[in-house]
Amino acid sequence: MPISTKLFNEQAVARFNKLTGDIQNTQGRIATGKNILRASDDPVAAANISFTREQKVMLDRFNTNIDRARARLSLTENVMDESLNLITRAYELGIQAKNDSLSDVDRRAISFEIGQIRESMMSLANSKDVNGNYLFAGYRSNTQPFVRNQEGDVEFLGDRGVHSVQISESLRANTGLDGAGVFMRVDTGEAAKPFFEILTSMERELQGGTLNNDIIADLNASIDHFAINQTRVGAELNKLDNQKVLLERRILLMDENLSGLEDADLANLVSKLQSMIVSRDAAQQSFVQIGQQSLFDYIR
Repeated sequence: MPISTKLFNEQAVARFNKLTGDIQNTQGRIATGKNILRASDDPVAAANISFTREQKVMLDRFNTNIDRARARLSLTENVMDESLNLITRAYELGIQAKNDSLSDVDRRAISFEIGQIRESMMSLANSKDVNGNYLFAGYRSNTQPFVRNQEGDVEFLGDRGVHSVQISESLRANTGLDGAGVFMRVDTGEAAKPFFEILTSMERELQGGTLNNDIIADLNASIDHFAINQTRVGAELNKLDNQKVLLERRILLMDENLSGLEDADLANLVSKLQSMIVSRDAAQQSFVQIGQQSLFDYIR
């Protein structure tokens, strides 16, 4: 007659099941390298992990916005650089044309280069980004912003909107410039003139063999105007670079935090697993031996 009871058997089986579950859980943590497999393993740590992951997703989105903004601003910066080169060339030609030793024919020859500069500026003003959107059309990015009307004058068909993106929880960055402000509103001291009008007036005067001093002054003002806009683009690019460094530091800290919360101590887990297996095997052997004993074993 065995001395073990139904209660003893049920308790023993329950202990074995718990040991087996603990062993399987530890084996799973070793296999995945993760300290927490289910939220129930450590609810507080699981909540911290979930929050940190959400923060990382948000920071990754800011990083993506920075990369896109940088690509667009870099194109805008190139346009400003090329524009300044062309305007400086037009200014130099203007100074050259004022030389009394030049003939009317010489000035007409210079007017042809001024016409080419104007065409090049039109092309730059209608530049597109990598997605085929116009850089200087504002929010009407699918509309060519600068076109000639029937009189040959340049008109602006975009709007004054300036695209921007979120690069942190509280910071936005512009991805371009106000096209009308750049190309159609050069502050000459007396009025805001379209830059194309300045070049057109210069070309017409040179074709007539003359050049007004006001044109030279307007070109000088244009150089200052485009240099200021070039500086604005540079400031936005610096803002992006600084913010990207900060984001990368935050992401690194979050990765370290996640690692601390999630990553398992494999050496400790292996040692713990071996200890649990030994305990389970010993308990099973004890259960078998006790279960085989009868009342006569105690009588002896």
